[in-house]
Amino acid sequence: MNATNHIEELKELVQKKGLELKFEDVSSEGSSHIQTFTVRAVLDGKAYANGVGKNKNEATQMAAKNALEGNLSDPVHGLVPVETAESTKAEPAQCSPLVVIVKEDPAAKEEAAQLVYHDVQNRTDDSETQETTDSMPVELNEDDSVSTAASSMSIAFEDEGFSERNIQSATRFLSNYDSIDILGKGGFGSVFKARHKLADRFYAIKIIRYKEKALREVKALAALSHVNIVRYYNCWMENTAYQCDSPDSSDSYSSSQTSEIVEKYVYIVMELCDTRTLKAWIEEKNSQNEKKSRRDPRRREESLKIAQQLVTGVEHIHSHALIHRDLKPVNVLFGGDGKVKIGDFGLVTTESNGEENVTERTYYKGTRSYMAPEQKTCTNYDRKVDIFALGLIYFELLWKTVTVQERQTIWDELRVQKLPEGFTRYFLQEGLIIKSMLSSEPRDRPEASEVMLELEKCAQAITNKNTHSV
Repeated sequence: MNATNHIEELKELVQKKGLELKFEDVSSEGSSHIQTFTVRAVLDGKAYANGVGKNKNEATQMAAKNALEGNLSDPVHGLVPVETAESTKAEPAQCSPLVVIVKEDPAAKEEAAQLVYHDVQNRTDDSETQETTDSMPVELNEDDSVSTAASSMSIAFEDEGFSERNIQSATRFLSNYDSIDILGKGGFGSVFKARHKLADRFYAIKIIRYKEKALREVKALAALSHVNIVRYYNCWMENTAYQCDSPDSSDSYSSSQTSEIVEKYVYIVMELCDTRTLKAWIEEKNSQNEKKSRRDPRRREESLKIAQQLVTGVEHIHSHALIHRDLKPVNVLFGGDGKVKIGDFGLVTTESNGEENVTERTYYKGTRSYMAPEQKTCTNYDRKVDIFALGLIYFELLWKTVTVQERQTIWDELRVQKLPEGFTRYFLQEGLIIKSMLSSEPRDRPEASEVMLELEKCAQAITNKNTHSV
């Protein structure tokens, strides 16, 4: 068993028992070049055999190992406590204490988001051993990100004593993950597919530079838990960013320590979805002949089901007073179960608590072709910008465009509620729904919950039609 796994196994056991685990510094002796560290594990107030090592991490690993090796003598915890907390007397600790607090609390999602405030050295992913799917999107644009719901387990780390040198010397990513492949890269950062060694499962790991935007995204992800939103598991920070620029390049890390300002990078662990995005689904349908593409009942029914899942996910986002601001087909994924998953929360923002729910915010944020009119010109807008984008996406699901020029012409007309000739002939009910979502005035657009009801009526009408035609 390697050193990393001792801590992982101990924390896994602690999670199952619902106990509190602390690693306490006992001492650090010697010069700055040759030091010996002593650390002990404390479980619900009981101290266990000390671990000794040439650095703090090694001593912590040994303390975890000592606790695990005595697991047959304690029928309550499965661990052997030390008879007295003073079994080792030494000079007072010279390092700041490392404390790991494990909590089982469905309301602990906010704590997970706060992980981005802490520098972390070689710590394990506690909630990542839960069930997830085994695929992930490849197509990610500059503002794209993948995100999802927080798990019911969270771990808070308090460790102000770790130096930046120590963090770099034992990166958590390479310690805990292998089989790493690049999935997407852009101005936002990079997304990798990686296997968690202990859990033996694949996840999507997004690596982005730490900024206020990154913190906002993580907080939003931790607040959301929905089947139609890409699932979020965990996050941490490092002073290096893993890079894999070419197939023949070796695993490497880039560091910002050569500059005067030290950059930090946020690592976000997410659900792995299918490599195909909704954009690919639309292009696949559009590759069919025009008649089949526009009149195929199967495409109509599939489009409706996708639209229903999208609106359900958006309604959940809005119920948490959040605005996505960048809904588009390339940011919509498919889970391993085939369900639609909304991703890319890089531009997520909050709504105000005022009656009108309109907040002063940066204008022209999002993808131009899917922006609502007010999103392009105003700094005061609300969640209705997401409804406008959904209206465009629903139209795109149903209607084929052949050339870029044709699409641009249709898009310009759609933005002023003009549907292509013949659209309502095939999709009368859908056309009414889409036009309401594309209203120029935000107050005239329906809420997500209202769109859900209209789509349900549309589904019922299609079902009745199919029943009568049999």
